Amino acid sequence: MSKIRVLHVTNQLELGGTEKTLQIFCQYLDKTRFEVFACGRIGGGVRAAALERSGIPVLIGQPDLTQLIREYKIDICHVHRAGTYEPGSLPERYRGGPRVVETNVFHALDEQEGDRIDCHCFVSESSKATYLRRYGAQIGKRYEVLYNPVDFSEMSSGDKPFSFTIGRCSRPDDQKWHDVCVTSLPKIFRTVPESRCLIQGATERVKHKLAGMSLNSRVELLAPSVHVQDFYRRLDIFIHGSRIGETFGCVIAEAMANGIPVVTLSTPQRKKANAQAELVEHNVTGFVCRWQWQYAGAVIELLQNDALRTSFGRRSYEKAREQFDASRLTKRLEHLYLDLMDTCP
Repeated sequence: MSKIRVLHVTNQLELGGTEKTLQIFCQYLDKTRFEVFACGRIGGGVRAAALERSGIPVLIGQPDLTQLIREYKIDICHVHRAGTYEPGSLPERYRGGPRVVETNVFHALDEQEGDRIDCHCFVSESSKATYLRRYGAQIGKRYEVLYNPVDFSEMSSGDKPFSFTIGRCSRPDDQKWHDVCVTSLPKIFRTVPESRCLIQGATERVKHKLAGMSLNSRVELLAPSVHVQDFYRRLDIFIHGSRIGETFGCVIAEAMANGIPVVTLSTPQRKKANAQAELVEHNVTGFVCRWQWQYAGAVIELLQNDALRTSFGRRSYEKAREQFDASRLTKRLEHLYLDLMDTCP
């Protein structure tokens, strides 16, 4: 029986969570049943080398997806994108042409070419609910929730000594960094003098804010990297806050998979996403602060309360194993592909 040929596509193969999701699914798909390709439609990036090391053919700078799909005889084209119309980001439909799956990262609507999509996958329940509330469901389309996967082979194992270390990581994009992650630090440091902070991927704006508050000596800055194991291994508490909220939050899921409790800020106001409150169960796997003034106190409580920190960490790991594990999520994706091959014309 011939293999199903699957092409995963995004604009570039850079550091972000969308690109990492593409990489993990490509690596975990069953190669006895699927022949897998990855495409950076506009350009490459740091993920391209990792994909190639895993034996995944990587196609860079391929603006004509329809031609590429015909050339490689692709059965399923899985596009990872914001959801809005992007010229050239979806292949044309033709007789016998590919089934099209979209991972819709920002629950947005493509009014021009959305009819080309057979299945919309959303990265959280809240994201799917927002989309359907705004735009409704179309007959004949599938709407699924598929969390972004966590590769547990990257996660640290075993206990480590408590070191009063808090921290966060993100790609260097100001929209991903809420001021509370910095403005809460002076109170935390005053109340818990032993505490220290690691930040990976700080933007120039964040660095300037740290310098202006004379915090450089208390905060260790690390460069962005695809290798995050060592970073998480050093943390006792993961601090999170995004100016635009999260439709998922890969770094939150990774922290939880490392058994690290998370403190985050809820962002339900205006049009902000709020899936961080879906991943982090308040008072179970961490704290979801409704107001900024609560944030420092939540971090301090976890630094000072060993039993609570340990409980949150254990439950974080259990939830991550149950809901975000790459092996489980890839199996669901494989079943989705098989269903589409059976049901779509």
